[in-house]
Amino acid sequence: MTRYQKTRRALTAGAALLGALALSGPAHAADRTSIVADRTSIVAYGAHTRAQAVSYGANGAVRVCDVYPDGYGVAVRYYRRVGDRQTLYDSKGNGQCTETTDIQSNPIVLFTACVVIDSIDYCNTQYADTGR
Repeated sequence: MTRYQKTRRALTAGAALLGALALSGPAHAADRTSIVADRTSIVAYGAHTRAQAVSYGANGAVRVCDVYPDGYGVAVRYYRRVGDRQTLYDSKGNGQCTETTDIQSNPIVLFTACVVIDSIDYCNTQYADTGR
């Protein structure tokens, strides 16, 4: 085996080891003390990220953006501190964003991004927690 091949194998093994160590490290919880931090939820379908939802400001509002303009609509499912689950749709599928009214007195506590294909919502299974 040539010196080049030995070096390449050693570097590849080292990179794999470092990657495994990085993935096996302790999980860190998001800082829940900051109520003004943006929170994000994305959903991928096929090989592309299709929708991104963000709760922002004092988490009184949520915005959903169609990040891959393919004609499919997007949505965000969300819960406010008081009330049932609500859904905000953008059915145009044209790479635009839509957002809720900012109601800081009844902040959004959980939300998840969705892509809408043939009237079916395909959502991220994990709700993003705003910490509110």
